Amino acid sequence: MHMLHSLLLASLAYITAVSGVPTWERFSSRSSISSLVPIASAIEAKGLPYNEPYYLAANAPTGVPGNASVTRVPQPADAPLFFINHNRLYQYTNDSYIFTVNVLNTTAVPGEPMPYKLVLSDKPEGLENPVWRWRGTSLHFDYGQKTNLGLLFACFNKDGKEGVYLWFDPAPTPEACTIFTPHSFNALESQGLQTPLT
Repeated sequence: MHMLHSLLLASLAYITAVSGVPTWERFSSRSSISSLVPIASAIEAKGLPYNEPYYLAANAPTGVPGNASVTRVPQPADAPLFFINHNRLYQYTNDSYIFTVNVLNTTAVPGEPMPYKLVLSDKPEGLENPVWRWRGTSLHFDYGQKTNLGLLFACFNKDGKEGVYLWFDPAPTPEACTIFTPHSFNALESQGLQTPLT
């Protein structure tokens, strides 16, 4: 009887200890991440001709740096999350994987369709002193006195690889590119503005 009583107490102690360990199972990515980075949000690519929601993402496996891309996401809650901190744009996967969204000058790179390309990496590189900012729901990029006016381009380079590009000077959209505007309604909350009713 004493052994049964000891076994019962040990079992209860184990269950109590295990239930106190935090876990992310059965939580959507939005629920768990919003508590860690409350201003992180998905960035939807508006204006693409696909009649389905597409989002800014990376064309690399989770946790691996790579080119920015525009990706169809079946459930908006599964879209990658981004946030701006000290004028830099970051892609948040989890506490182990937070990538800087860098803008690289590709004018001297053969086969690139536009002069500036978005790349996710584990450290800042590319154009120095970038300024990512929200203007209402629209994401803008400023570099010195230049701005992209909130316009990005989903393009394929000469090798057929997809990327996201920007341009500071108005010009016709290259053949292998589609223009879009990046938006997030959560951006309004981070600016202290009211989210519009939908």
